[in-house]
Amino acid sequence: MHSLIRRAAFAIGLAAGLALGQSDPLVSKTISRIIADDAGFWAFSADGLQFSRIDPFPAVLDIRNGSAPFKAGIRGGLGRTSTALVFFNYPQADTVTVGGLASLDRAGKTKTDTVAFFRSAGNTGVTVGVELSAIALWHDTLIVGAGTAGIAVTGAKAEGEGAVAGDSLIFRALPDGEDTGVAAIRCAVNNKNKCPVSALTAVAEKIGSPDSVSVLAVDSSADSVWLLIGTHTGLRRGLLSGNSFPKVSLPAIKPSSPIRIESIHVDAARNILWVFSGSEYFFSGDHGATFHKPPRIAGVASAPDSLTGFNPAPEAVNVGDTSFVNFNLDNNPGLVLFRKDTILANSGAGNFSDVIFDAADGLPIQQGQGRLTTLAVAKQGGQTALAAGTTSRGILLRKTGGSNTGLWTDVNSLKGLKGGLQEVITFPTLFSGTARDGSPEYVNLGYRLKKNGRVTITVYNYAMEKVATIVKSAKRNGGGGRSENPGEDRWDGKDSGGRHVSIGTYYILVESDQGEKGWGKAIAVHGRGL
Repeated sequence: MHSLIRRAAFAIGLAAGLALGQSDPLVSKTISRIIADDAGFWAFSADGLQFSRIDPFPAVLDIRNGSAPFKAGIRGGLGRTSTALVFFNYPQADTVTVGGLASLDRAGKTKTDTVAFFRSAGNTGVTVGVELSAIALWHDTLIVGAGTAGIAVTGAKAEGEGAVAGDSLIFRALPDGEDTGVAAIRCAVNNKNKCPVSALTAVAEKIGSPDSVSVLAVDSSADSVWLLIGTHTGLRRGLLSGNSFPKVSLPAIKPSSPIRIESIHVDAARNILWVFSGSEYFFSGDHGATFHKPPRIAGVASAPDSLTGFNPAPEAVNVGDTSFVNFNLDNNPGLVLFRKDTILANSGAGNFSDVIFDAADGLPIQQGQGRLTTLAVAKQGGQTALAAGTTSRGILLRKTGGSNTGLWTDVNSLKGLKGGLQEVITFPTLFSGTARDGSPEYVNLGYRLKKNGRVTITVYNYAMEKVATIVKSAKRNGGGGRSENPGEDRWDGKDSGGRHVSIGTYYILVESDQGEKGWGKAIAVHGRGL
């Protein structure tokens, strides 16, 4: 089962319509990152290259898949109006790391700006940690983190035109124990000239080794705009327009005990600021001037100080004044809801029964079904969509507002199609015909009928020539859950003569005698004669 999921994680899709014009299925069951823009979500697979653009607000989800034309998968990003601004790195040579900042739009166009970081051969000091590591955006100001190189504040290009407005990035290193950033490296943008980072060695020798930037966020109060910098030794905070970023005191953390900050969530309008390390989390109600741990609530078993053992560090999003925080606690995935810094204790189910606001807020995922990876929220008019990424179940989605209010749904589950039959799910999409241990590998099929009927499942090749009939006039029930018969509704990758098919794309038609039908797709990556 685990090998099946692992193979499916690299599939370009779990099913596809043929001539019916429905949207694509989700690009992968392993979603490493979700980015929200004003039009919906960008969901990235584990490799950081394959993505799904999702419009969650129609009655039937609209999903369009694509692939980023980079040499490496994205490391992070943020959403704008209708584009995603992302960053990535790849090694060009043993001593050169190329960082890229790219704008992806929903029409599939990409604009990329690059910098090339060069370190001396054999250097294993502070310069090894120089690569793009974080970005933040405040109106038309772009903030770029580059590991031990620190931060660069520059102008952002207009949406869809790229990332960096200027021709260079000046990175300010943040020496440990110092408040003021030190201008150490100037990197030309989109230039073949390498950006020498040897200056960081001199900074380390003179002032101290620079902190490595891991995450950035911007907060704003009535009269100030604050830049929050998460590093491998703690949290820094200073005016976005300034050059002083002193360490922020975090409760129960000794100044001499470094703590890596891994994620930051800001809702400036509601004065909500969450900071997460790999083992602790903190709340600020004054835009980051001071932090405290959420208070213990009487009668709540999973009090804030017991929510430890993260893997990975949690993320948070806001729906109104409620913060949703995704925790993976000792392999138990779930959401915890807060109103400001206070856990909402009410009814629920499972391991998080005492810390979710209502049963509808509980995720339909249990221990052993993978981990939660990322959270995002998209808003359109009076509607809100909350998306939770997972390692094995794709995206779990919940919509509120208007006529779309409902429980959580699994985006990998079935979507309505014209013609009555719900979408045909085929998994894995990429298959080899035999598993590594020599046992047969099957393409499993799932679908949902409206009415009871007799189902015939037929496989066609790319030329629409009939390859095999999987079942013929088999009784299947409708009106309930997915109509899936594991023993029969599957294809072993062989034709009607019992021979393995050739490499290529195959379409699978499911049709019932009640007039319902739908298509799925499978791709053979090994085949006859190979």
